[in-house]
Amino acid sequence: MSRKKQNLLWFIAFAIPFVGYVDFWQWHKIHPLVFGWIPWHVFYQILLNILLAVVYTSFAICRWPKQKI
Repeated sequence: MSRKKQNLLWFIAFAIPFVGYVDFWQWHKIHPLVFGWIPWHVFYQILLNILLAVVYTSFAICRWPKQKI
């Protein structure tokens, strides 16, 4: 895969979660509750942060410069 395509894929991998981070469609909703006590929008933010941590870690592993000894 070319470097340009890789850059585009990484850009998309970062852009989609950031666009989804502003969950304006859930601002005034409390229900449904997840596990009986977590409001849905809080659970959504938890999942989104886990996804972003995985994307950042994958990016660091794949794109970090190789150490030349």
